[in-house]
Amino acid sequence: MRAFATAAVISVGISSAAQAQWSYQEGPEAGRYAAYVCADGTGDPAAERLCFGLSCDAGNPLRFGLRAEGNPDLLARSELDVQAFAGVRVMPPLAFQTTGLGTFEAPMTKSHLPGIEGLKAGTRLELRYWETVDVPPTVWQMSLSGSSDAISAVEAVCPQPDFAAQELAARTMADPAAAVLRDMRAACGALGGEVSVGDDYAEAIDLDGAAGKDLVLRHGALSCSTAQDLVCGPAGCLTSIWQANDDGFTRVFLNAVRDVAAEAPGSVRLTLKGSLCGRVGAPKCQQVWSLQDGELIPAP
Repeated sequence: MRAFATAAVISVGISSAAQAQWSYQEGPEAGRYAAYVCADGTGDPAAERLCFGLSCDAGNPLRFGLRAEGNPDLLARSELDVQAFAGVRVMPPLAFQTTGLGTFEAPMTKSHLPGIEGLKAGTRLELRYWETVDVPPTVWQMSLSGSSDAISAVEAVCPQPDFAAQELAARTMADPAAAVLRDMRAACGALGGEVSVGDDYAEAIDLDGAAGKDLVLRHGALSCSTAQDLVCGPAGCLTSIWQANDDGFTRVFLNAVRDVAAEAPGSVRLTLKGSLCGRVGAPKCQQVWSLQDGELIPAP
């Protein structure tokens, strides 16, 4: 984390913590604030250390940070997925991207808020990441002593991200058909299969009556040779509906359905089965869903 004045180093194997307290730091540059904790590894304490925490720069929103040195494999990484445990509470995965040699940042999302409260209330933090998928994770144990005061202090001066804008950006992409196909090929490839694309995979529809064709993606039309029902089940197959806009397309619906058809502008008719029809195991039904505030919801 750039806000940390303390350099940090991570060991290659399973690490244990030097039980340091959390610290709150202003600076050394103006407008930079951080709450963090560091842990020594199992090797030479002068050469093995890892720091983790939350920070912001000059009014920018809070983000997670990680700083490490001394592990060539880790230092060569451009990204790092970390799982954090505060006692029994599991925080949603942290998707770190490098910002420099040994420094990483991960965005804070709304789903992380309960985990941050867990950091403030807990006594021990465990961080896990995988060097490769075929080896056990590297594990760091860190203290949460002093975390409540330090994190509360940084929260007082660092604004939270705009979660609504963040969520909208996560649902918006230039080419959703290519992105869904790419993800399906990756999932199927991990099972040793190949994907074939059905003719009804992508369908242009007029969802909102505005200029620009909207899009229905029938994920079930992407058939995996080794797992035919990868995205299908008793309720139907995963289907997404995308509204066209200046940035590409924004996803307004994602669920398992039997079929989807354009209705009047601003709505679609869905053929459903199971819980969306009122209860688990319910027979097939049809419903009209309307576009409201960027999402499709059941019409009254």
